[in-house]
Amino acid sequence: MRSWLVVVFGCLVAAFASSAPVPPDPSEAPLWHTAAIGRGMPAVLGTRAYGLTTDHHVVALNLADGHELWRRSTGESGWLTEGSRAVIASDAVVVGDWDVYAYDAESGAARWSFHPSSGFGPGVFLGQAAGGRLFTGSPSGSIFALDVASGRQAWNAVVNGDGRTTVFEPATDGAIVVATYTVFTAPNTGGVVAVDAETGHERWRFVFPRPSDAALGSYAGGGPVFANDLAIAASGDGTIWALDRRTGVVRWSLPRLAGPIHGIITATDRDLRSLAVVRGRLIVGSLTGYVVAYDLATQREVWRLENGFLGSIAFDDFTSGEGVVYVPYVSGFLLAIDALGGAVLWQTRNFQQGFSWPPAVAGDRVIAAGRSGFWAFPAGVPHGPGQP
Repeated sequence: MRSWLVVVFGCLVAAFASSAPVPPDPSEAPLWHTAAIGRGMPAVLGTRAYGLTTDHHVVALNLADGHELWRRSTGESGWLTEGSRAVIASDAVVVGDWDVYAYDAESGAARWSFHPSSGFGPGVFLGQAAGGRLFTGSPSGSIFALDVASGRQAWNAVVNGDGRTTVFEPATDGAIVVATYTVFTAPNTGGVVAVDAETGHERWRFVFPRPSDAALGSYAGGGPVFANDLAIAASGDGTIWALDRRTGVVRWSLPRLAGPIHGIITATDRDLRSLAVVRGRLIVGSLTGYVVAYDLATQREVWRLENGFLGSIAFDDFTSGEGVVYVPYVSGFLLAIDALGGAVLWQTRNFQQGFSWPPAVAGDRVIAAGRSGFWAFPAGVPHGPGQP
């Protein structure tokens, strides 16, 4: 969680009281379902899906039927797994707990584990893999680069060594690694930093502007995601910043949501914005529960989905595939949305299933982890021209 913000929940019953057409619920006829209690975003390699459980295990599941192929423990203790992501790195599956663990994707044999000599918690904010390296943030203020074959540290880029800084999940294009960060002071501050993927040397840093109200923070609020030559991230007041990927200079920005929105839901001066770039659209979530799409070329709003009654959008950036964006809510619902037109293609309706993380997209299906287990649903199919 990027801040202490209180999650806004509306009346869930209202979700089903609308006179609008009700989209199908994929959990009424899933492709498969397992009983293992899932946590975080799964990963897919070939014919297998991989995911974390709440009790410090990583599981490999047959992508076709959900049959469990192997299960391994990270060896960590505590009431809950600290990390929330599995990442494919070559022929290994890498997961984050408090530290980082890699397993052979085929057999489940332990490959390596990473426990930093300086800094801590590299598994909490596991990022992306590229060019033989895995990049991860940490609550110790560092970005770590790990060799995916050996697990050895290639470099440790200290974003801020004051003991009060958290660096969130980095994104990489292979040349640079970009991450948002928050300095937990009173009030909080934060920004976006880019480092060289090979050396870890800092390329540029953008500090989020302070709000006019000095009591408010300017912490990390979402992203980064890449679009063309831009790195896009959000600050904690809800503003979207598009930065030149090479220099960090602001190219454009989008204002936060403002004013009364829907019923009891009101936009505030604090927000978290989950992001995705899909077919020329920037898709943006909000603690208000709204999802808004902007045209990347013009920065104009294209559509807005008013789903505040489902509660707040979950905090991780969205996943997408074939023109469909998958939007999880903190309340446990998961929606498949046509990125071009904003139509809801399907929607889970039982919040107790607990889909609070983005699913993995694997061709004609998506794999979601939740409090009720791992589920495989048919991928959303966008409406064609002339269809409703």
